[in-house]
Amino acid sequence: MDPNWYVVGRLLPLGRLIGHNPPPEERAEERELCRRLARHERLEKTELDVCLPAANWAWIGAGMTSIALVAGAGLAEDATGWPALTVARVAATALLGLSWALAFLGLFRNAMLDRSFEDSDSPAWLHRLAQRLYRPRRYDFWLAAAVSVLPTLWASGVVG
Repeated sequence: MDPNWYVVGRLLPLGRLIGHNPPPEERAEERELCRRLARHERLEKTELDVCLPAANWAWIGAGMTSIALVAGAGLAEDATGWPALTVARVAATALLGLSWALAFLGLFRNAMLDRSFEDSDSPAWLHRLAQRLYRPRRYDFWLAAAVSVLPTLWASGVVG
């Protein structure tokens, strides 16, 4: 089970925060495609063209939610001084870093998908590169988690 697509299937309603509000039938199709990707099924390009933008909107919505969590935990920590809120703030910051890293990775994959279609007017070298890079990989979640560790620690004040 791929954690990225499993979580995205649950977070799809967060895409409403940035204006992605499809009809229920389309939302169900997006959720089903995310489930299929979580099970490592191979999807066609047209199916990925539906699934990747929805996943990007969901991760951006998760980033917006975690910004609110970081701000709320910071304000509550300043007001009360409870040390447990420091842990909540660091966890929300880690969620923020992970969601933005997955959003940027998804945006990259979506851009490569757009350039991989036969009718795209991109240069030949970019078309060949896009053919190799547009598919979601099993390690995308872990790559995003690894990339977001140092910024999370820096933003939390752990690393100076």
